[in-house]
Amino acid sequence: MDPPLNSIKDFLISCSEDDNKSNKSSKPATKKLENLDLFTKTLLNKKNQDILLDDNILGVVRMWLEPLPDKTLPNINIRKRLLEVLKVINVDKNHLLESGIGKIVHFYSLNPKENVEIKRLALEIIQKWTRRVVE
Repeated sequence: MDPPLNSIKDFLISCSEDDNKSNKSSKPATKKLENLDLFTKTLLNKKNQDILLDDNILGVVRMWLEPLPDKTLPNINIRKRLLEVLKVINVDKNHLLESGIGKIVHFYSLNPKENVEIKRLALEIIQKWTRRVVE
């Protein structure tokens, strides 16, 4: 992976870790929200998408979507935008298995307290990925 892409991935991981630390300290977890545009633009860049997918960027998406240490969900804008990106990028079976992202997307599709739009997006992604795995 190119050094700049590796640096971006490391930075995005640190944003998630910083938010988890802030949450444990009962402080606002804002790093992911502040850097959401960078993450979505990076994921949607077709030129680098295959490189990032092969380097398990979906594992970072999973980290960003997972509940915080106090069991609260990430900001709704984070959930919505990352699910919208997952809906449009092309991932293969190996990427899905390696990252474990299917579990968190499945969680959002079933969570009774989740926003209807997020549940719908998650369900559409699961259907798309299921077709991909079966093919």
